Amino acid sequence: MRRSCCRKMRSPCFVALILLSIIICNSYVVSCWSTLPSILEPRRKTASSHYRRQIIQQHNSNGDNDNESKVSSDGNEQGPAIPVRRLLLSYALAAGTEYVLSQNFVRPGFKRLHPMQFIAALGDPQGQSGVGAEKWGVWESGDPGPRGIPFDQFDDVISNGRKTSPVGWEIDPKSFWLEEHGIWMEAPRYNLQPGRYLVTGGRLRTSVLTISPADESGIQKWSLDGGVLYDVTHLPCRSALYVDEGNGGSPLNARREDFPVKPGAEMPPVEGCEKQDYAVLFVTGVEDV
Repeated sequence: MRRSCCRKMRSPCFVALILLSIIICNSYVVSCWSTLPSILEPRRKTASSHYRRQIIQQHNSNGDNDNESKVSSDGNEQGPAIPVRRLLLSYALAAGTEYVLSQNFVRPGFKRLHPMQFIAALGDPQGQSGVGAEKWGVWESGDPGPRGIPFDQFDDVISNGRKTSPVGWEIDPKSFWLEEHGIWMEAPRYNLQPGRYLVTGGRLRTSVLTISPADESGIQKWSLDGGVLYDVTHLPCRSALYVDEGNGGSPLNARREDFPVKPGAEMPPVEGCEKQDYAVLFVTGVEDV
């Protein structure tokens, strides 16, 4: 029974119905939002004109009606409406639509991942291809943040010489990962397997990421079938690898006031450590081979 329902939900008709519903809701909400200024504007204009008229009557004792009508007319002048609300709302709805669809539907030839994986990527944010994918990592168990060690537990972990976190991943205070809230994360698995992956930043684009096999020097190439690396980067997720330079580098040197990190911003430095920022990509599917 469940398999039969799943087949119906994945049918072309069902997908078309979902897309049509999203488009209709998008248009309706945007139109309702955009009419809000037209409802409030007459009241604002009336109050503004009345206030200006009172000011003129108080300060123009000689009754200069020309000045009054000039100011009143200036108060009523309206420039072209700036569609900021419409633009932002449309962008948010489009991004939400893309994210929902990327989570529930995959392109032909790909299979959806459960749970969604996270790639830590290095490369030119404006590049569509590059080298160095052998230095990339992947968190295969989903979001590493909830599996991490909170900031206020760093001292307890290090002072007691713990080797593993409460959920079982290996702790290395000389080479550690931090995320945007200051949580100590497990290290991703390096040596990303060659293949094709569906990646997104949860915004307006889902692309196919191709990881090539390593060449004789061990270097792996990567490429996107559309957009650039920035387009498929999830900006709120910030991550960096910190490595002790031999000067007492440690998670204990991280400063609480440096967190949380703003979306798209670089991770803060940690005293005594060399830092490498990574872009975070959502992996929603892999090629079905």
